[in-house]
Amino acid sequence: MVLGIITAILTAIGSIVGVVVDGGKAVLDLLSSFFQSIFSIIQTFVQSAPTPMKVAIFLFFLLSIGNIFSNFGLSIRYACDGNNVLYETDNIGTAMTLMLKTQFQGLSVGDRNTYIIENFDTAVMKPSPTMIKCASQKPRLFFYSVNLLDYKLWLLILLITFGAPLIWGYYSRMGALR
Repeated sequence: MVLGIITAILTAIGSIVGVVVDGGKAVLDLLSSFFQSIFSIIQTFVQSAPTPMKVAIFLFFLLSIGNIFSNFGLSIRYACDGNNVLYETDNIGTAMTLMLKTQFQGLSVGDRNTYIIENFDTAVMKPSPTMIKCASQKPRLFFYSVNLLDYKLWLLILLITFGAPLIWGYYSRMGALR
């Protein structure tokens, strides 16, 4: 009798586990097919887009990924106060604490400045072509004095690169440039 009850309990537990595992597989299959469909739509769009649009899409993704890694990579060592003064630390824990407090506690500018001044050292940057400077109270990578990962800069470059030949061609066809 006891053996029958134990067998029944183990069978019930096994059935429940089987249902949970099958349900999990079904959810994963659904998510997989959803993301495959989204990727297929994006791939179709990119393949049918004109060349300037492909360049713009590539540049957007490149800048987005670059900004994500740059923000994280620079923020684990550097911080900027409200006056765009660059500070650095050798302790990754201090930098991570600042990032978490800023993201989840909503530090005011004064509290953030106080934390940075108390826990970070003023950064001394050697002159070189690539430097880390503050822009909008965030550490950014600069080449000479140009912010390499600035969307506005790359939008201007794209506009000049693709817009100037279009305008030149239009005015040449209209006879204004003869």
